[in-house]
Amino acid sequence: MQRTMSIAILAAALLATGSAAAKLKDDQVLTRDNWTALAGFAPDASPAGFTPGALVDKATWRALATLVPEGLSNLIESWGLTMRTQAYRPIHPSAGYIDATNRYSRCVTAKPTGGKKDYRKKAVAGYVAGLPFPDPQSATEIAYNQHYAYMGDDGRLWFEALWISARNGVWRTEEWVWNSLNRAMHRTDLAPLPAFPTMAAEDIQYASIATARTPADKRGTTALYYRFETPVDQQGWAWVPSMRRDLKMLFGVPGVSWNNSDMLWEDVRGYSGHPEWLDWKLVERTTILAPMHAGVVFGKKAKEVTFDLENAPHWNPRISWEPRPVYVLEGRPKMSSGLSPHPYSKVVMYVDAETWLVPLKVAYDKKGKLWKVILHAFNESPDADKLPPPLALALAVDLKGGSATAFAPFESSSNLGMTAADFVESRLRALGQ
Repeated sequence: MQRTMSIAILAAALLATGSAAAKLKDDQVLTRDNWTALAGFAPDASPAGFTPGALVDKATWRALATLVPEGLSNLIESWGLTMRTQAYRPIHPSAGYIDATNRYSRCVTAKPTGGKKDYRKKAVAGYVAGLPFPDPQSATEIAYNQHYAYMGDDGRLWFEALWISARNGVWRTEEWVWNSLNRAMHRTDLAPLPAFPTMAAEDIQYASIATARTPADKRGTTALYYRFETPVDQQGWAWVPSMRRDLKMLFGVPGVSWNNSDMLWEDVRGYSGHPEWLDWKLVERTTILAPMHAGVVFGKKAKEVTFDLENAPHWNPRISWEPRPVYVLEGRPKMSSGLSPHPYSKVVMYVDAETWLVPLKVAYDKKGKLWKVILHAFNESPDADKLPPPLALALAVDLKGGSATAFAPFESSSNLGMTAADFVESRLRALGQ
């Protein structure tokens, strides 16, 4: 009870003070060894009742209820999720990301993301690269740490998407290759640092190009899009094979699903929109079970190995969970109106305090009832000084509809040396042939 009251008082104080900037002191230098202590915070690595290696299931989870938040508890109680646990292990970003944080974070400032009319106004200034706010002190700072979380400067995700019915199992699959320039600006690992000049001149923060390989009626469909530094809509082109042409369009518009799936565009990697598009509130700092060393085996048989496809509800993942430090953020969409209502009334996002990635997010419908659970799992980095933790799976569960969309990677790699020339219209047309 005392801990809960202290957290509530702390959160209220942080919200009242707005955006008191969290900065390193002049004599503090971040290293791989002190990253956890100075950039975020450590979890309770040995919570009461927790034994690494034990299974958490319907019969046992209530003894660890403080580690199993809403969403996970629903998957356990209603859908039979079993969690294989292991001991906590710390995670640090690349040497380049740490160096950039030491070099630039003292110059970054933030302000609250503001009211509904401010969703096109950037809420941070002075950011160049690295973690903008070590030891964040406001919801806005945490949201921006998530926005600029270390994911490597580029990446490739070759994956199979599975549409799943709890009653009947997998009823549709698609295979995609998704190349991304995670950092057209704010680069920390690969030259040019800190940005590709041509893309920075056009305010392009992120670029990606994704191509469908299966099914046959969708093969060659390709999408190229850009996310801008300013919080405006993401723009790009889609190559439609049946039309033999590309169409300019908006991507990632808030409230729109990815490819008619259970996951919205903004749910990708937890939250892929701009921080300014939601009103954020810091709820608490706590420890939960999360899959940050998931132990997923990549390859063509990833879906059979990673998901229990044979038994209802046909989407439960077989991965490892550990105690993780998280900031709990509540977000309410600003871009919602009577003519264009956002499907979510609010989201609760669990932001890992070492990586700033989002292993767990839950979303509520317009009546305030829990609707979706969005899970992202990550594997251990192959080389923590040079590479980020690879995305190991994604899962969006529609609790009301009894359906899910699962994403099983064949390959998840980073820092491959992609350039601005890999993300242009001519490349889109070539891939779509």
